[in-house]
Amino acid sequence: MSIKTIVTLSLITLTYWVSHSQNTFIPDNNFEQVLIDLGLDSGPLDNWVPTANISGITNLEINNKNISDLTGIEDFVALTYLSCEGNNLANLNITQNTNLAQLYCRSNQLTILDTSLNTNLSILWVQDNLITDLNLINNINLISLITDNNPLNDLDVTNNINLNVFSCENNQLANLDVTKNVSLSYLNVNYNYLTDLNISKNTELLVLTCGDNLISSLDLTKNTKLLTLFCARIPISSLDVTKNILLESLTFSETQIASLDLSMNTQLKTLWCLSSLLTDLDLSNNIMLESLQCDLNNITSLNLSNNKNLREFSATSNKLCYLNVKNKNNSTIAHFNTTNNPNLSCIFVDTITYSTTNWTNIDATSNFITTQAECDAFGNGTPDVDILNDFVGTSYTLPLLANGNYFTEINGNGSSLQPGDIITSSQTIYIFNETLCYNNESHFNVIINDYDYYIPKFFTPNNDGSHDLWNVQDFTNTIKNITIYDRYGKLLKLLPPNSGGWNGTYRGQLMESNDYWYVITLNSGEIVKGHFSLKR
Repeated sequence: MSIKTIVTLSLITLTYWVSHSQNTFIPDNNFEQVLIDLGLDSGPLDNWVPTANISGITNLEINNKNISDLTGIEDFVALTYLSCEGNNLANLNITQNTNLAQLYCRSNQLTILDTSLNTNLSILWVQDNLITDLNLINNINLISLITDNNPLNDLDVTNNINLNVFSCENNQLANLDVTKNVSLSYLNVNYNYLTDLNISKNTELLVLTCGDNLISSLDLTKNTKLLTLFCARIPISSLDVTKNILLESLTFSETQIASLDLSMNTQLKTLWCLSSLLTDLDLSNNIMLESLQCDLNNITSLNLSNNKNLREFSATSNKLCYLNVKNKNNSTIAHFNTTNNPNLSCIFVDTITYSTTNWTNIDATSNFITTQAECDAFGNGTPDVDILNDFVGTSYTLPLLANGNYFTEINGNGSSLQPGDIITSSQTIYIFNETLCYNNESHFNVIINDYDYYIPKFFTPNNDGSHDLWNVQDFTNTIKNITIYDRYGKLLKLLPPNSGGWNGTYRGQLMESNDYWYVITLNSGEIVKGHFSLKR
């Protein structure tokens, strides 16, 4: 080859590399087409773009362009904002984009992302990728981080002390330390494997969503600015929100919570507590409440008469016996559902006509009413219960009952007793009768006494059917007469044998609560003296 030929080839090669050193290689045609559309390349597609056209670009948005390769992005050296969401990227090299402050790359196929040299990053959104590892130790300026829907099983944010918004929903985290992130106002850790979440240092927190984890306790006492709390489907049995007085939205569905004090949460607008163990729900102080969903609990009574702002209400599959939605603003309730409450026969409302027309999701056994009298007309109310007199004697055999059952304590508690049982010790016996929604009770005293007569120590003349008379019981006809005196010795009453007793009056006037004296003359001539109490 001649010297002339060699020189010519060398010049051609040099010219080629000089010309192309001023261009950036863009192997992905979809990426290059976007740059052509943005006026950064003149076309046609040749896998090259003038470097001078892109090196000064600060903002680049290339979402949903079916791009698989972002090679060439390294020459966007001035880039501070990059959004490449909804593409097919498996790799993203941003090590040369050291000015980058905001990166949005969700909905790609990234498995790794190196941000170690991007120390200016303040916003990083990488949700909906395949990232298994994310090292953020150098990204100390991050204020917003979203890693949702990635198979991350470890994430260290202890160096990111400026974080304000942090969401790692549907990762695979078993542990997470946010005690250093004291500026957090939004925290979403839904759908992980967390067993504990310490948020005692996150006093600026406004929104916390921690559902679908293994968290068994949650201390919110330091989070007094909290506005929204979502903790559904976690194995907690108690929740204290009395310090969270600014709370506006609360969801704790599918938990083991059986009771909750909401008396301090006067700003509450949304309460969703489905599928828990609630038996009672007092919402009398929550006058701002707009949405209440409490389906699938064990609630027996609900009074919503104070909740004038209610817009939607659902309490299906409970044990409701009483429901009052007579809040003088029923026309604003667009959604109403109380189905599968077979014991709920009466629903108190503003007007029967309006509710019948607009609220159709009720059981066939339920009725809209406005007064208790209307409810009583449907056969509701207190069940009958047998009433037995006090007994004094050596033993007592319990008789058959028409209404109720015998118990040794109030409200059907203690031991149950059966008709025919022989009582040989002094005690109070209760007769308790209950239906599915109502109950009633009476009681009587059995006094085991081996003497010829029985002298009561007190009586309560208030016409309640119990101890209304002071009555000495003579079992063997040994008493001749009984006289009653006040404390000054004034004769108030002379009672013949086996009389009905004294009702606590003198010449038609009620005697005051006090001690009174008796003198009992026996047929034998013996005199028995003592005192007893009148209690009003």
